Amino acid sequence: MAMGSILLEQFFKEECTPYVRDLMKEALGAAAFVARRFEFNRFEVTINREDDTVLIEDVLDVSAAGSLRVQLTEFAAALARNLE
Repeated sequence: MAMGSILLEQFFKEECTPYVRDLMKEALGAAAFVARRFEFNRFEVTINREDDTVLIEDVLDVSAAGSLRVQLTEFAAALARNLE
């Protein structure tokens, strides 16, 4: 598993409570913003519609391994998988 994939899985495992999942689903469905940033306990998530990416940052890891930029569609698919 690639390091980025690990970070994405950690976000869903450690941070994605039902409340956080609802926030992410709502933000992905909203079209009224260009970029929106969420600050949680360990992770910060920035949804950027302008470049169709989601930036996930682990605030406990300031190295390059502590951030991951994925396509909006990849993040939405991972969110859908984690709703099951």
